[in-house]
Amino acid sequence: MIENWSPIDSFRGNSSNPATGISRACPVCQSLESRILLTLKDFQFYSDSAVLPKRMTLTQAQCRSCFTIYLNPGYSSYGFRALFAEAGCSYGATSVRSQEQRAWLDNRNLLKPGSRLLDVGCYDGKFLSELPDAVEKVGFDIDAPAIERGRSLYADKKIQFVHGDFESFSPEEAPDVITMYHVLEHLPDPVAALKNLRQFSHAETRLVIEIPILENGKTNDINGFLSVQHMTHFSRRSFHNALKMSGWTILDENNRLEYGGYRVLAKPCEMQSGILPDIEDLSRALDYLSSWHSAVRTANEKLTGIVAEDRLVIWGGGAHLEFLYQTTALFDMAPSRDCLIVDSDSLKQGKSWRGISCCAPEVLSQVDWSSTTLVVSSYGGQESIFKGALQAGVPEEKIVKLYDKVCVY
Repeated sequence: MIENWSPIDSFRGNSSNPATGISRACPVCQSLESRILLTLKDFQFYSDSAVLPKRMTLTQAQCRSCFTIYLNPGYSSYGFRALFAEAGCSYGATSVRSQEQRAWLDNRNLLKPGSRLLDVGCYDGKFLSELPDAVEKVGFDIDAPAIERGRSLYADKKIQFVHGDFESFSPEEAPDVITMYHVLEHLPDPVAALKNLRQFSHAETRLVIEIPILENGKTNDINGFLSVQHMTHFSRRSFHNALKMSGWTILDENNRLEYGGYRVLAKPCEMQSGILPDIEDLSRALDYLSSWHSAVRTANEKLTGIVAEDRLVIWGGGAHLEFLYQTTALFDMAPSRDCLIVDSDSLKQGKSWRGISCCAPEVLSQVDWSSTTLVVSSYGGQESIFKGALQAGVPEEKIVKLYDKVCVY
């Protein structure tokens, strides 16, 4: 018999702290003038804690000068450590795409024997481990545990791993190729980071950088393009402006249509100070928000049928769950209802989120499903969770999926 059912917000120890955030100017043009696009009040980062501040009001702003979208306040160094304590800072963890990335580099003659490649945001080095042995490989990341794990996992791959800060790191030798996959959007000062890369590059260094962009941002995911993990939400133009101001000029660019990424190949150039704003970025932002609100409305409609159920199980204890709390009526419909979270992540098990206990999926066999519903709280993992719930004996009619289709991004 499961004994740790509990209603929402039954844990009273969670707190916020002004030290988790820091006020920012526009990260591209440094303007102090902005408009507010979206605010999420007291957003909770992962499990409950009576020690660390786990909540912060998140405001997404848009610069009135160059139309860059950014989180303001952004996360302070302390905020990163406290709020993301259970998520890590794994900015470069794109290992599932490493084969495609290697082929892309190879096709552009960027993996020459004897060349020196620096992967910024390397995480544990899986991408580097799959590059040719004849390429000299250096991996850099802010995530110290990931760096140590990489040194252990790939000790035989002759990869030099370096831990440090993105804005001040400098390699021993200038790289011939720099790769930076889905890192820039996480950084508090992306232009400073790009300037630092330019500073230690030579004239023939080539920069390969990939980010999500506003133009490719529409999905049906309630956790959407304005991710709480991202400090800057670039459009194509605001990204071009950041590159130009930091001393890089684009040689090649293309959209990764299979998952919505945007990749460029750039070379060093003289830094330029003039900003070219794109007024259409305001329309794009409003268009995106309209699409996002539509996704939230659709998810909310799928949840309205479970108001009469005595108990609720949510499979998935990550950031998507907080978006359910922030944007839908799932918990408002029956605030005293007993709930339970299950998650396959052992780091979440035994903890709680807003007072609701998180257990391993094995407890599902003990649930009386006659008056209980299971809600799948995941986007990319929706189908695997659905199958796992069926295998655990949950009746199909008792499982609520929020998304009729899932886009890879």
